[in-house]
Amino acid sequence: MRACKVKHKYYHSNPQQPQRYCAYEAKDYGRSSDKHPKTYLEFHTVTGLAVIMDAANLPDYLTTPSDTFPSFHLRCGERNLPNQARKANSSGFPVPGVQSPTAASVMTKNYFVSDETWSNILDHGMFDYIVVGSGCTALAFIDETLRLDRNKRILVLERGDFWLPSHFQNLPLPFKLVLGGPSETFPWTLSRKTFQTKELVYCHGSCPFFGGRSTFWSAWCPQPPSDLMREFPRSMIETTTHPIFWELAEKLLHVTSASDIDDTIFANLQFAIDKNLQMNLDKIPSADSAESAKLAVGRGSPTSTLRFSKWSVPGPLLALVETQRKLAGNEEGAPLEVMLNCTVNKMNLDSDGTVRFVDTNRGLLSWVDDKTKIILCGGAIPNATLLLNSFERARKTVGRRLTGHFLTHIVARCPIKNVPGFNASDKLEIGASYLAGKDVKTKRQYHSQITAIYSPNPKNDADDAARECPDYAAAATYAQLKGSENHVVFVCATLGEFTENNEHNFVKLNDTQDPSCNVTLQFTLNDEDKSLWDTMDLATYQAIRSMTNGKSIEYWDEKAGKWSTRKPHVNTIRVNGVVHEASTAFVGDEKDGGSLDEWYRPYGANNVVSRPRET
Repeated sequence: MRACKVKHKYYHSNPQQPQRYCAYEAKDYGRSSDKHPKTYLEFHTVTGLAVIMDAANLPDYLTTPSDTFPSFHLRCGERNLPNQARKANSSGFPVPGVQSPTAASVMTKNYFVSDETWSNILDHGMFDYIVVGSGCTALAFIDETLRLDRNKRILVLERGDFWLPSHFQNLPLPFKLVLGGPSETFPWTLSRKTFQTKELVYCHGSCPFFGGRSTFWSAWCPQPPSDLMREFPRSMIETTTHPIFWELAEKLLHVTSASDIDDTIFANLQFAIDKNLQMNLDKIPSADSAESAKLAVGRGSPTSTLRFSKWSVPGPLLALVETQRKLAGNEEGAPLEVMLNCTVNKMNLDSDGTVRFVDTNRGLLSWVDDKTKIILCGGAIPNATLLLNSFERARKTVGRRLTGHFLTHIVARCPIKNVPGFNASDKLEIGASYLAGKDVKTKRQYHSQITAIYSPNPKNDADDAARECPDYAAAATYAQLKGSENHVVFVCATLGEFTENNEHNFVKLNDTQDPSCNVTLQFTLNDEDKSLWDTMDLATYQAIRSMTNGKSIEYWDEKAGKWSTRKPHVNTIRVNGVVHEASTAFVGDEKDGGSLDEWYRPYGANNVVSRPRET
């Protein structure tokens, strides 16, 4: 250990807790020729723990990436790093540098927690918030928290690795192959009953990577009216009545109306289908409203010329990491720490109702005070799994209510002349509209995500069509576009909600040894679901007729692989796979089956917040 001469000084690392820390400036008396930067020893006033701090007054469990040489970040006119920063090796002198860097090693050095820093975190790390998951809700929480206080110490625990830097549709066309397949995992045991239900078969899985499902989502962002918030707590409904609530959400997600994209692709066809659908809404008896689709594809800044870029978490979250790094360097904020490949298996509840340690696959993460809060931002089922494994009280309610969406896909086409108001050009055009309605008998909701596409050159249009398709999973295929050069093709993805009052739908603990997936998942259909499904199928056909003059409509026959004037059989339009699973731990009175109080805390846990997900 190096000898240190210590000079006392006080340092408040958290303005909200001025008595929590004090620090000592330390001058290193190693070799006289060395020029060491200032370091600090931080003492926790509860434990007396001493922590080495760097020149930015940061403890060793809050780190920012060190500078490297050479650096492509250096621009013309910027100074190179000082010589002492590159003593061991300089650009291949005196020996070659590392010859086998990996994507993980490069990204970790620049953005994520290293093994060394993780060891320090396990040993003596102290955080204000521990966020489990790195998807949309995690970003929303972190963004707002740091907007209010840049000094908050936040640790993000992501079960997966870094993979895609952006939404896959923003990447070259070959990346379409990453949708589904090995990138989708199923952290549950599916019940035999669901597997044998021919309309369902399975539930779509998770995306266990940094950013979660945001790198694959369709980016449709409808704003639900309060009458759809069935059985939501009054406090939640009142919150949504404040204009800033939706404004902040749309700003975060870069939401824009399809009619406002105005990039030559979303143009005349967009206006035509919007107008036709809205003017003929009365021809769809079950429909309540129709509007231009709201999509998370808008410009990142008011002056940007990029009109269509699908939003996802990795970019904005890494931008926050970069921002906090700079603030920490100026002693104006705390670094945002992100740990990859770290699965939280269990939380331990003390007798006072406070969680003070979490069990992860990378070791036990613990703390002694009661100020650290845990924010659960995983998916609906992973969150439920963690709560069921952690809190006995939660087992009375968590997973006993379950909902989601079932899905219908109908693809149709008609000649250009039969779409009123559309004057075709010689270029690709796309339109996106949103239709919402209810089943008259059950009052359950459906919505249809309608994409219209005119492609006069299907082969040459492929790249642009793939990039700007509102929903790639529900897009017209090349086989459907080829031969449709003089037609408008309509792809309608219509989603209906499972009733939440079906006792045969659930998430339950089982005896699987792996605590990250030791649950059984079951979805079934009851009479209310079937009634809604029939209603939304009919509404989808009515919507197609409403956007056209009703003449010369053809439908895609999936089995035959060609167009037909006959409507396809119902078994071919109802798509296997439940989506948007939700409500496993909902906000409400415990006596009514609720799992979370109005502050989103599981009953009995003071410092845990589970983000509710409702459809």
